[in-house]
Amino acid sequence: MLVMLRYNESMRTAKISELKAKLSAHIRYVKNGEEVLIFDRNTPVARLVAPGPYEEYGERERRLIAKGVLTPPKMPRPEGYKLPKPAGKRCISQEVMDQVWREERDGR
Repeated sequence: MLVMLRYNESMRTAKISELKAKLSAHIRYVKNGEEVLIFDRNTPVARLVAPGPYEEYGERERRLIAKGVLTPPKMPRPEGYKLPKPAGKRCISQEVMDQVWREERDGR
């Protein structure tokens, strides 16, 4: 499985040898909310990030987080926050749905 790491110029980076020599300093950066991108011979191989509220998740979510399938939010939604509702009664016009159904029937 290929996973693309997001990297920007402001992200803290460290080579493996530097990480070994200064692990405590890098852990402090992570505790302060930063991420550290780990490189092995100029190739990114890992990210060091804070775990977040891991205990709040059930067994299934923990397994998915451990496998990298699920990424928990960095910050929880504020209490009482509601997601915006879609505009109008339908998100997709009936015309578009008819076309999709036609294409599905023709492809079978």
